Amino acid sequence: MTSLSVSHLTVNFGSRTVISDLSIELRQGEIASLLGPSGCGKTTLLRAIAGLIQPASGAIRFGSQLVGVSSVVLPPHKRGTGYVPQQGALFPHLTVAKNIAFGLDKNTYTKSEIADITHEMIGLIGMKGMEDRLPSQLSGGQQTRVALARALAIKPKLILLDEPFSALDAVLRDELRTEVVGLLRELGSTAILVTHDREEALVSSDRVILMRDGKVAQNGTPEEVYEAPISPEIAASTGDVLILPAQQSGSGATFYPLSLEGAASVGSETGYVVIRPEEIRVSTSADMGVEGSLIHIDYYGHDAMLTVSVAQSSTPIKARVAGPADFTVGQKVFLQHLGPVRYFSRQ
Repeated sequence: MTSLSVSHLTVNFGSRTVISDLSIELRQGEIASLLGPSGCGKTTLLRAIAGLIQPASGAIRFGSQLVGVSSVVLPPHKRGTGYVPQQGALFPHLTVAKNIAFGLDKNTYTKSEIADITHEMIGLIGMKGMEDRLPSQLSGGQQTRVALARALAIKPKLILLDEPFSALDAVLRDELRTEVVGLLRELGSTAILVTHDREEALVSSDRVILMRDGKVAQNGTPEEVYEAPISPEIAASTGDVLILPAQQSGSGATFYPLSLEGAASVGSETGYVVIRPEEIRVSTSADMGVEGSLIHIDYYGHDAMLTVSVAQSSTPIKARVAGPADFTVGQKVFLQHLGPVRYFSRQ
C-alpha cells in the first residue's frame, strides 16, 4: 500500500528552482533516506511534504488523499505529519511532558487521554522519571528523543526527520540512530530521514533517495544504490571508490589497470571503471594479481586502508583489508580485483 506519493513536484524560491519535476513513492511502513550534498533540496522537499512550503506545481498524496498542490489543499496542522527538525527545537519553557503533549488537540482528546498518551511516549523513549525536566536539563540525545516522542504522539501518517542526529557526537549519534530506527520499525511508521551522512542513509533505510540539484539522481534499496550506482559521482556519494581509466573491446571485455588481461594495454581512456576498496584482494604472494608497492597504511582497528602504487596506474590504488593488517610500508604486494566491473563510458 502506498503511503506517500509525490508527483512531478517543483518548488521555486523567487526566480530560482530548488526542486524540479521530482517524483517519489513510499510504501506503508517504509523508511527512506534523502541523501545528498547541502543545497540539493532535501530539506525543501521535506518541508513541502509537511505543508510548510507551497510548491509551484505537482501533487502530494498521503495514500489516496490529496494533501498538497500548487494551491495548498491541507495546512500543516491538518496533514497528520510528525516533524522532527534539526536539534529537536523543543520549547525551552516547557517540561518534557508538556513538550510531548503540545501537539495533542484538546478538542480531540480529554485531559486524561492526553496524560495517558504522554506517559506512553515517555515510556517508549526510555525517559520515565524525567517528565518535569526542562530542555536545558537534558543531554542532546535526550532532547532528540523528546522531539521524536512529540512527533509520534499525534499518531502521524508520516514521520519527517531533518538531520536529527547531526549535532551529536559520533558514538551517541550511532546509538540514538539505532534506537530511533528500531522504534519506528516497531511502530510500523512510514518515515523520511534527511541526511548527508552516507553510512547513516545505508544503515537506517529501506530506500535511499539520492538527490542532486533538486532532482532524484537514483532511487533504490541500500544494496542497489551501493552495488549498482548509475554514475561514478553517485558511487562516490554512497562510499569510498576508485575511479580508474578503462576501455572496452568490441566483444565487451573491459580493460583497466587491475585487469590482468589488459593491465598494460590501457592507453586510450574511453571510459571509467568504479571499484570499491573492499573489492580488492591484497596478497604478498606473487602468483596472483598486479604487482605494486605499499606506500601508506590508514589503520582503523576493525580494518585498514592500504594505499598501493602500481606501474599500470597514475592513480594510487586504495584497498580495504580486515584489521589487524599484517603489512608494512614499502612492502611489495599484489592486487586482484574480485568485485563486479562497473564500466561507465565518457560523456
